[in-house]
Amino acid sequence: MKQLYITFVSILLFNLNIFGQEISGLVTNIDGEPLVGANIVWENTSIGTISDIDGTFTISDEGIENRTLIFSFVGFNNEKINVGTLNHWEIMMIEDNTLTGVEISTKSRATRYADNPAKIEVIGTREIERAACCSLAGCFSTNSNVVSATTNVITDAKELQILGLSGVYNQLLFDDLPMIQGLSYQYGTGSYPGTTIKSIFVAKGSNSVLQGAQSISGQINIIPHNADESEKLYLNAFANSFGSTQYNANYAVKKQKWNNFLTAHLTTPAAIRDKDGDGFRDIVKTNRVSFYNKWTYQNPENDKFKFEFGARLWKETREGGQNEFNAEQHLGTKEYYGQHVDLIQGDLYAKFNYSLTDDLSITVQNSNFKNIQDNHFGVKRYEGEQFNSTTNVFMDLFYGKSDHNLKFGISYINNQITETISELEDLSFIDYAGEYDGSYSLPGAFIEQALYFDKVTVISGLRVDQYQDIGFKLAPRLLVRYEVSESSDFRVSIGKGIRVAHLFSERINLLSGNRNVIFEEALRPEEAINTGLNYIHSFFLDKVDITLSGDAYYTIFQNQIFPDYDREISTAFISNFTGESVSKSFQLESKFSFQERYDLKLSYNYLDLYQLREDVKFELPFVPKHKILVNNSYSTLDDNWQFDLTYKWFSEKRLPITDDYPVEYQLNDYSQAYSNVNFQITKRWPRFEIYGGMENIFDFRQEFPILASGDPFGRFFDPAFNWGPTKGREYYLGLRFRVE
Repeated sequence: MKQLYITFVSILLFNLNIFGQEISGLVTNIDGEPLVGANIVWENTSIGTISDIDGTFTISDEGIENRTLIFSFVGFNNEKINVGTLNHWEIMMIEDNTLTGVEISTKSRATRYADNPAKIEVIGTREIERAACCSLAGCFSTNSNVVSATTNVITDAKELQILGLSGVYNQLLFDDLPMIQGLSYQYGTGSYPGTTIKSIFVAKGSNSVLQGAQSISGQINIIPHNADESEKLYLNAFANSFGSTQYNANYAVKKQKWNNFLTAHLTTPAAIRDKDGDGFRDIVKTNRVSFYNKWTYQNPENDKFKFEFGARLWKETREGGQNEFNAEQHLGTKEYYGQHVDLIQGDLYAKFNYSLTDDLSITVQNSNFKNIQDNHFGVKRYEGEQFNSTTNVFMDLFYGKSDHNLKFGISYINNQITETISELEDLSFIDYAGEYDGSYSLPGAFIEQALYFDKVTVISGLRVDQYQDIGFKLAPRLLVRYEVSESSDFRVSIGKGIRVAHLFSERINLLSGNRNVIFEEALRPEEAINTGLNYIHSFFLDKVDITLSGDAYYTIFQNQIFPDYDREISTAFISNFTGESVSKSFQLESKFSFQERYDLKLSYNYLDLYQLREDVKFELPFVPKHKILVNNSYSTLDDNWQFDLTYKWFSEKRLPITDDYPVEYQLNDYSQAYSNVNFQITKRWPRFEIYGGMENIFDFRQEFPILASGDPFGRFFDPAFNWGPTKGREYYLGLRFRVE
């Protein structure tokens, strides 16, 4: 162990500088696919070359004083790279699309970091396919920045957590727009098929103010495929050992000006399974169908005008509970306990960009969704309806010799949401039934400036929004990146986030169990300040690309709405917590890429989340203090075979206090530590791929995750005590088929 530690520290401290007579490298798109015929030219010279059939290139640097390479490829943004003294570069280029909020200029294929002061990691299709990714919630199996956490084990509701904080504190976007929030929050992460997703931008900490002030811990932006760079036809079928199947189809129509991308998705339910014998199903029965269509318009002879239009329909039912429960016979009765989710959502959005001059453009973005739910949690009925419309209009100006950038504009959010909770049969210990109106309108304005200097990039932004009842609120942001060297970046970020909470739709565990809910006061918007530091160092060593990174984030809440589960038995107290509530996050990560055939990722996370209540420190529940991830991916030289192995370890987690519960329901203060190992094999042919594997190879399960499962209509019943895997080992097999 000591020798391993010395070796790891030596790698972290190693810095290689080689001055050679040739520069070699690789040019790919965001999915890691080689770009053939890309132009590589030394700046201000006619000395250049092009990438070959594998995307590789070699160029001499003899007599070159300005060691800056210009990369260009038709349909992609030009990239300018100062190669310094390095003799190997790998560049990932991104399609020219001014409607996409973040552009990429990576220093190394392994890093995939955006050319932005915020730490933004890009997850491409190739990385998503390294695991059994059937939906957005499964896209982060090999990622150390995002955790997909189960919030209700009976309906398998999930949230995506960054910095250890609840997923409500990171902003979820689809195609740059806020389509996953409110009623869609708990189930929306399962509604986007992995096959629809081209890439995912994960930003930690403070970031741009353009999409609003809601982001506190970070932002996750899901970018769907476009017809112009996707296959004409893509089919995917998936089945697992629990009996669930999924089917996906993508179809692209490519015209000179108009492109159309269509997807369809179907999920069929799993079989009933109760491995620990507690009388409750281990696997939720899910029926899901969705359709998504995206139209894009751009005239190649006149690129001043760009337009995108998207529409989606999503319908889903989920059923879980006791083995004998049947929704048609037992829904809302005490004969058998069951939870049943029935929802439908429609999305409609548009994005418009018009270039007034070469340096000035106007962008208009509008998104709309309506979500209707009729859900049952035992004898409690939850009816919800939400309509959300969000509009952004802003000017985008480039100026100065360094192309400084200024964005300024206005925004308006109209959010109409009502939630009705009723008891179909009496539960004497619950008294929060009633109608809850969370509607609001939110007009705002923002300005953001990006300044580019020799080695420093600074983005400063400010939002002002008018909240009902409390007036105007300011949300400033500041992000700085300093290029320490050609291979090293240092980032600093600080900013304020503000969000309006929707308690029951976002904290589904309040409905899933039988705790009473007591509101002690009117709730105000949540507010927090996030500060982050990040360092990234990339270098090439003997045919190995190495990227080392470390970051630390500190979040302090000025107002937080986090239910107090510890004050009184089987009760959740809801109030504005203005005392000290802190999140501390620290991460070390290293990525190694060996000749494009073997990738190794090692990461360690430290999390410390707590509140001070009457000078007593309370750790927030279900947060592991330590996490370790090791991901291995090996491909054969011809890329016909790929092998992926992922190991994850989680330390113990603090559990809600049960000291005053009846003895048979009392739990330990902390869970046990556990590990999880996943494995996948992929075989590729020109048009076909077959993939299969195992998740949770060693079959670790948290037994009896439901508190008081023998008395589901009693006061102590609570399925929100799950802290680890509950399904056990899963086998799966899938097929992909492509037509170019």
